[in-house]
Amino acid sequence: MRKGKKNHLGPSPADAAGADNWVSPFRDLKIDVPPPEAPPAPPPPEPTPEELRKQKLSPADQELLKAFGGEEATSPIKAGSAPGTASTSKKLELTLAVERKGRGGKTVTIVRGLKGLDTAALMAINAEIKTALGIGARFTDAVLELQGDQRQRAAAWFENKNFSCRIL
Repeated sequence: MRKGKKNHLGPSPADAAGADNWVSPFRDLKIDVPPPEAPPAPPPPEPTPEELRKQKLSPADQELLKAFGGEEATSPIKAGSAPGTASTSKKLELTLAVERKGRGGKTVTIVRGLKGLDTAALMAINAEIKTALGIGARFTDAVLELQGDQRQRAAAWFENKNFSCRIL
């Protein structure tokens, strides 16, 4: 017997004749493959993010969206115009005061008298005065809080916007 590599080329023709005796158990099996289903109809076009936002927002929120760059990017407060909305026909009297108590020693200018304005106008005033004076500002219960002692500068800004101011 010869040692070495065996020929691995497959079964010889003599071996293949003996392999006939094996029968496949699947030879009589018939499989019916269903035809592919028709593709589903395309979904309706999705609404834009802007339309989705409008559907979910309340009317008050939609009004705020308009005030801050939604559809109408105009500010309700302009120099020379009547302050506020149509519901406030008289000139608003603002009071500017300084507070330090309960704020960790920080000085804050308090502006009172803006209750007659709607939320969109209050937020517009907040945004405009922050950029005009270069300070931090926020509204809490229709009271505007400005960082630091800003009574003179804020009074000049509000008078330019057609408000009357009283400094305490």
